[in-house]
Amino acid sequence: MSKLSDYSKFDHLNVSDDETDEASETAVVAAAHAQSSPPSSTPSSTTGRTKKHPTEQNRYIFEYSGQKVYEWEQSLEEVTIYIDAPPNLPKSNAGQYINVNILPNRLQVGLKGFDRYFIDERTFDKVKVKESSWYLDDGVITIVLAKCFRGQTWEGVLCGHHDVAVKQQNGDSSHRTDNTREENSGVVNESIDPFTKQEMQRTMMLERFQEENPGFDFRDATFNGEVPDPRTFMGGVGYNH
Repeated sequence: MSKLSDYSKFDHLNVSDDETDEASETAVVAAAHAQSSPPSSTPSSTTGRTKKHPTEQNRYIFEYSGQKVYEWEQSLEEVTIYIDAPPNLPKSNAGQYINVNILPNRLQVGLKGFDRYFIDERTFDKVKVKESSWYLDDGVITIVLAKCFRGQTWEGVLCGHHDVAVKQQNGDSSHRTDNTREENSGVVNESIDPFTKQEMQRTMMLERFQEENPGFDFRDATFNGEVPDPRTFMGGVGYNH
């Protein structure tokens, strides 16, 4: 499992242009991996921050210790993640050096040829692996995770142990097992605040209304009071699309 303090590795790959010209492509990748070792001091807190993107509508930024880890957004069907790739990968066929494994409840991102991932964390909930995908374009790794439960509001991307962490903070250890004790040492508390969750649910409710009523325009629609859950509202979201 990776630690959030390691995520800054993607931001500290400082192979110079001269070195790149002289080295083979394999050496460049090795240098990128070597220079991306975690810092000597690890922050004591494992709590990140999710905030609204300043320019991209319905997109959010997840930060840790003031550094952007990735950007993400969600729809009824999918969660899309945008990760800045290492800047000094070979320009030709750079995607072949990226290793992305999308598992039913885990996401792994790293460089091929190395046994340690830059990101290796549980996802918020289950993913349909066969319907998920990823690609590299213009220096950004875009990962599309197909939600197993259509219409579900993901409160983060890498926060599979958030509920367990909350139970522990509240003194409830009934759900702890040997595995959760081991994995919770690197808990990613990415849970969003109530206002942000409402904003996300509003976006997906409007998407659902538009889908169910294609002849109407719901872009400027508002809700009085709390926004309902897009997955369960009025008998639940459909799966026939």
